[in-house]
Amino acid sequence: MIDPATIALAASAFAAVKKGIALGKDVEGMYKDVSRWMGAVHEIETKHNKQKQGLFNKSVQEEALQTWSAMKQIKKQREELRLYMLSQNPQAWNEFVRIEGQIRKDRLRAEQRRKARIKKNIEVTIITILLICIGVGLWLLVWWALHLRGLR
Repeated sequence: MIDPATIALAASAFAAVKKGIALGKDVEGMYKDVSRWMGAVHEIETKHNKQKQGLFNKSVQEEALQTWSAMKQIKKQREELRLYMLSQNPQAWNEFVRIEGQIRKDRLRAEQRRKARIKKNIEVTIITILLICIGVGLWLLVWWALHLRGLR
């Protein structure tokens, strides 16, 4: 289920971007606001795509409707932003799309690094556990051999 705060974040970030354009800021100067908006959009899109893949019961249908509504709102915001940018500065939309692409690439790289770090941590943990088991097994083998030798 989409957190209502995410929808509110998308709306407030969108308003900040729109206000920045109205004040004549260049798109690169609004990187933080654009990034916040993109983050909220990404979260909503991700939830929406997960809803489309699930089995539908009443609860899931309600969530799917909510994500669908949020997606419609995002599409409307994006089109409004595009038209507004084009009316203010014809190059602003191209800059925005370039920055948006860079943000997506940065997030993808960060996600890949996070997954690689998790995979490495799991591998180290498994190897450590195996080494401990081997060490305990060898210790038990030596103890058993010494124990048998003491019985004779």
